[in-house]
Amino acid sequence: MSARRAVSDRAARSRSFESVAAEYERHRPEYPAEALRWAADQLGLEPGARVLDVGAGTGKLTRGLVALGFAVAAVEPGGAMLEQLRLAVPEAEALGGAAESIPLPDASVEAAFAGQAYHWFDRERALPELHRVIGPGRGLALLWNWWDERDPLQRELGRIVGYSGQRPYTEEELPGAPWFREVARTVVDSAEESSPEAVVSRIATTSMFLTMDAAERERRLAEVRDLASRSGDRFLLSRQTFVLAFARIS
Repeated sequence: MSARRAVSDRAARSRSFESVAAEYERHRPEYPAEALRWAADQLGLEPGARVLDVGAGTGKLTRGLVALGFAVAAVEPGGAMLEQLRLAVPEAEALGGAAESIPLPDASVEAAFAGQAYHWFDRERALPELHRVIGPGRGLALLWNWWDERDPLQRELGRIVGYSGQRPYTEEELPGAPWFREVARTVVDSAEESSPEAVVSRIATTSMFLTMDAAERERRLAEVRDLASRSGDRFLLSRQTFVLAFARIS
């Protein structure tokens, strides 16, 4: 695949969430408070700090940052997602914009966060923009809620959905010089009560399924429903949250 085609496909997949903004808000998990506190500690943040949530979606990460006492500017390019964010987290300053063109002044935030978003960024444009808006001596945190393949159900789901054996990022894509340097990373375990329909609904909001041929999508979702039903009507679904902290290079 050519580089231009790859960029085009990535852009199409990143825009696919606009068609299911309400479903995304309803079915995607929030971030564990432990993961956010760990990131805040690594970045040296105190309550009241002004921070940026970039690629904020419907505010799944935004509300956790607000709960920790931060003043949050949430930037999201999708109009439907931004509307959901404003409804869900009215305490945040919700702004239309993207990681590649952040509508904030230079050095206007103490830190930036990106949840389930960094892999969509055009890194050549986004990293200097993030560096610009983050104050000297501050940093960036990247978070991903991810499947737990130690769980037999999720291990088999990985085969159907396509995440088997993968992480939500690749090492070569992570921020680096001259903009940022990694300072720490961790994985936070959590769990929530779930059901077969909840698993299907969550997977249905992933970009791969949103951009899939309709017949193939329905076939695979039926396979997911059948597999998840073997765990009963209600079950505990474990989750891993990957958190990486980076310092701004002055």
